[in-house]
Amino acid sequence: MNWLMKCFVFFVGLILIAFVTSAQRQIDENAPPSWKERVYVGGGLGLNGGTDGFGNRYFYYGLSPIIGYMVTQKFSVGTGISWQHYSYPDFKPKFTIDQYGFSPFLRYNFSQLFAYGEYNLINTPTVGNTQRRNFDRLLLGLGYSQPLGNRGALNVMGLYDVLYSQQERAFASPWVLRVFFSF
Repeated sequence: MNWLMKCFVFFVGLILIAFVTSAQRQIDENAPPSWKERVYVGGGLGLNGGTDGFGNRYFYYGLSPIIGYMVTQKFSVGTGISWQHYSYPDFKPKFTIDQYGFSPFLRYNFSQLFAYGEYNLINTPTVGNTQRRNFDRLLLGLGYSQPLGNRGALNVMGLYDVLYSQQERAFASPWVLRVFFSF
């Protein structure tokens, strides 16, 4: 079974586990807002490997924590940071890249479905690893949130980068699929 099929099976397994729970976090719109009730944290871990668009083998891992604030029961704002490490084993000497990012976001819930928008700024080394450059993305899309217990949720999003440029070659595709947890 190839790694894509393994990822798909793992993803379906997470969704099935998530359906076992049914509690959903709620805030009282009429009561004075409690900071603790309205703030949520979460994020994801990334792990990938394969061949990039130029035919080079790579291995990737990353970390992307988020913090959000529920302005109302349906609308929230927040930000995330990200760090990604890429390793290219076929280069001699071995070539590595560390990328850093910042991502303010907006989210509007329609029950378990939600609309999502994020500005993503990523700083990465240029070819030769001598200078760093910023790349930006404007990701827009839809997601699904499956509650896990009283505060937790498994979130799945499909996003499209409306600023995508094939000439830049900073990102392999304008499409982003993201799975993360929030608490």
